[in-house]
Amino acid sequence: MFPFSKSKLAASREQAENLLRLADKVDCYRRDVVPAEALARMRAASARLQKMWEDKKNASPEEMDQACSELHEAMLPCGGDIYPLTVMGEYTEMLIGAAILVIGIRTFFLQPFKIPTNSMYPTYYGMTPYVYSIDKPGPSPVARVYNFVTQWAQHYEVRAPVDGEVALPVREIDVPVSDISQPAPIGVDAEYKVVQERTWGHLWLSPEEEREHTLRVGDASVTVRVPSDFDRGVEEAFFATYFPDLYQAAWKVPQKFFTLLNQTGRIRRDASGQLLVTTGRQVKAGDRILDFDLRTGDMLFVDRISYNFIAPKPGDPFVFHTAGIDDLWTQLPDGTMVHEDQYYIKRLVGTPGDELEVRAPMLYRNGQPNSGAAAFDKNAHQEGNYPGYSFGNLGQTKHLHPGESYTVPPGHYFPMGDNSPTSYDGRYWGAVPAQNVVGRAVFIIYPFTSRWGPSH
Repeated sequence: MFPFSKSKLAASREQAENLLRLADKVDCYRRDVVPAEALARMRAASARLQKMWEDKKNASPEEMDQACSELHEAMLPCGGDIYPLTVMGEYTEMLIGAAILVIGIRTFFLQPFKIPTNSMYPTYYGMTPYVYSIDKPGPSPVARVYNFVTQWAQHYEVRAPVDGEVALPVREIDVPVSDISQPAPIGVDAEYKVVQERTWGHLWLSPEEEREHTLRVGDASVTVRVPSDFDRGVEEAFFATYFPDLYQAAWKVPQKFFTLLNQTGRIRRDASGQLLVTTGRQVKAGDRILDFDLRTGDMLFVDRISYNFIAPKPGDPFVFHTAGIDDLWTQLPDGTMVHEDQYYIKRLVGTPGDELEVRAPMLYRNGQPNSGAAAFDKNAHQEGNYPGYSFGNLGQTKHLHPGESYTVPPGHYFPMGDNSPTSYDGRYWGAVPAQNVVGRAVFIIYPFTSRWGPSH
């Protein structure tokens, strides 16, 4: 006998306890459909076994096993789908219990949240491109599999349909006054159209919104489709491929980037009047003209419980529901404008009554440089990929204007993205009502990169 094996009495008591639990479950769930005589026999057998189980000193293993057999026989006419146990029944019950537990945790404690865009870059990554040089071999099949598992990377390879120069069709957009005065800043955006593609999403076949981007090779066009949330990803991959030095120096400040690009004579119109970013790169039909991975956005755990006991504070990366925010609208395919109904994550930069002002590259709160998060200081010093606080190329703001201060209204919190120049945030659609706040981001759970771990 092994020194830690159960005694015969202990094994009999464990069997009895499990059987009594099942008998109680049958009684609770099926008492109204079981014949009265059968129910009475089961209850009597259960009572006998219960008495033996409680009498730890006098009940022998043999007597307890006999009582278990009697209860088993009495339960068979009463058990229905509950007793005797089946493998399918056990797994179904286990899965239902697990689902209830997960839903409870998600609703009241920790909610998973996926970062869709790069408004909080580089603190949190949305969908981002990882660009491969077109002058070198692309990733091997093994590398693609590894990247897919570790970062959910989808590979895109675009080839030239004809011989000619590679170019990117763009359109002009209005930009607010920037810090660049000579020459006047130019604002452009890549041409694309929104399409509805039926894909396997959310566990059923449903329409998913995608962006179809167009590249030019000579007079021919070639398209690439990406998820709609991959906001400026194709544009970024294009510029990182063909203007790597300028991309490294100025991409984080779009106005500066396009102004410098314009100075080099790369932005011009063709004979039809189409505005193009020309690369000067001549390719042959079949050559790779773009090669990149679309890497998934960060997946976070959001703490839903803390804000029930403590108030949100400046610096928190907080998640909120957008429904009902006055100036946050979205356009349906039929042209109808409706309030957005999504979850956003931004940096909380101001609480009720705070006075905010952007003096590039710093954000001021109540007359002092904002504090409470490392991202504030990193943006103020434009450290690494932090671009500093400014007004980018998303058009005119409605609530926090260049050169003016803004006071956060009572019962509201003001959100801004760490990637200020390209963040669509409270400057454009206002403060977040307190009742819309969901919780605070606490942990990056995927992908498996150096950012995995506690969030900030």
